[in-house]
Amino acid sequence: MKLSAALLAFASCAPMLSADPATLNNPDLQFAQAATGSNLFEIQSSQLAVTHSSSDAVKAFAQMLIADHTAAQASLAPLADAQHIPLPTVLPPDKQLKVVALGSLNGADFDAAFIKEQTLAHQLTLSVLQNELSAGVNADLKGYATAQVPVITMHLNTVAALKP
Repeated sequence: MKLSAALLAFASCAPMLSADPATLNNPDLQFAQAATGSNLFEIQSSQLAVTHSSSDAVKAFAQMLIADHTAAQASLAPLADAQHIPLPTVLPPDKQLKVVALGSLNGADFDAAFIKEQTLAHQLTLSVLQNELSAGVNADLKGYATAQVPVITMHLNTVAALKP
């Protein structure tokens, strides 16, 4: 139930347009929209880290997140487009509030909050990916999820090693 609520929260930031029902079920649509929300959050919060962090390790992690999630979104967008899935262009309200809160912090306070948010966000993203692998139908979206699991797992391992 918790995962479904999270998927709906991410998916709510994009209008629903018609998707091809022959190759797409509701979890596929929710997945594509949730994955986009995740990518947007990772990019935007990491852009803040580049200027607000006092830690070289956090800044390097943030640069990696910007690169990886920009590439992930570039891979996802044409898959969603092929299925006529509208993707959000803005953060879900809960994630926007987190970005605003992070933006008000600097130095060690920023680092601690950023590490916490990245841990939670990547745990959620991993759950979203695993849900697509078990409940999704569209082969291309499942392929995207399969490719992203090791990347997100690596991000989780990296953020776990960071010290606030």
